[in-house]
Amino acid sequence: MSTPGEKPQEPAQPVPGSYGEIAPGVPRYGQYAPAGWEPPQDVKDAQAANTPPSALAPAAAYPGFQGAASGVPGGPAGAAHASLDQLAAPKQVSLAVRLIKLAGIMQAVSALALIFVMFVPAGKAIMVEALNTAMADNPAFTELSADPALINTVVYMAFVLSVAFAVVYFWLAAKIRRGANWARTTALVLACVSLLALLQASPLSILQVGLGVVAVIILFRSPAKEFFLAHKAAKSSIKR
Repeated sequence: MSTPGEKPQEPAQPVPGSYGEIAPGVPRYGQYAPAGWEPPQDVKDAQAANTPPSALAPAAAYPGFQGAASGVPGGPAGAAHASLDQLAAPKQVSLAVRLIKLAGIMQAVSALALIFVMFVPAGKAIMVEALNTAMADNPAFTELSADPALINTVVYMAFVLSVAFAVVYFWLAAKIRRGANWARTTALVLACVSLLALLQASPLSILQVGLGVVAVIILFRSPAKEFFLAHKAAKSSIKR
């Protein structure tokens, strides 16, 4: 209403680009809310009523979910992997591994000695003299020792075989420590073959062969035997 002589007041026109007040106390569109501002309770109730419940359950609620950061797959395969990692080698297996590594060290020392023989003439002369003394009754070896080129070839081949056997010793020891049953079987075969070295026995060869044989005997007795069988069963369940 307006009194006589006054112009009627017209409603304020909104400024272009602005919006009117949505509700008392609610900031207009494009305005920043003051610090600590919270919407009125009726606005909260309206928002809660219009928010549909989530149709998806949390990821952790699904069976087998163990989180992306765990790095272990869920389900039976993940359990098999975990059980495989938790199988600790008994002290008998650790002892056998140390014996095999010791035999490998002895083989590596033999390879170093052959390097000395190959590159030091005095070392080669000592070796040939020792072999002539040990095999004086063998005419074939006497003829062989008279050919320097043939001696060099034999020493070089012996060096290559020594390095290869040393690597095999350490490789099998690492696999046996991890419960590989095939490595245990391979060690058994090699121990049987190494018995042939006793035909031309030396204190070093007897000690080296003895270390391998004792290690294999330990690996095929309890509780080492059960350790390898448990690893084999766990690997079979993973493959399924």
